[in-house]
Amino acid sequence: MLTGELKWGAFRTSDVFALPSHQENFGIAVAEALGSRLPVLISDKVNIWREVKADGAGIFTTDTVDGATGALSEWLRMDARQIEAMRTQALATFAKRFHVEAMSKDLLRVLREGAGTQDGTFARGTLPAQ
Repeated sequence: MLTGELKWGAFRTSDVFALPSHQENFGIAVAEALGSRLPVLISDKVNIWREVKADGAGIFTTDTVDGATGALSEWLRMDARQIEAMRTQALATFAKRFHVEAMSKDLLRVLREGAGTQDGTFARGTLPAQ
């Protein structure tokens, strides 16, 4: 595990971040990589693979040796224009989905939806709609 400046230095000097994991409930390292403008190569067991796929911020695959080597091969076949577009999208995905401001707004939305009653009003003592 890398921490502190060693971690951020690794992100700054990398071309891509690979995590062909068998299970990741969120994948904080993936979000950090996206925020560092790194495309990600992840398995479909990293629970944010759908967002990565939808945004084109990386390559997703199965959590197998063939899947991991296939994703890496796909990455290595990309030209400079495709890589730059994916790097730009990685940062945009981080800002849109995983930056603290974006996540807090989403959390507030979920809380408001959960606090609402069947008729669309808010139960006593819950968050008001804004």
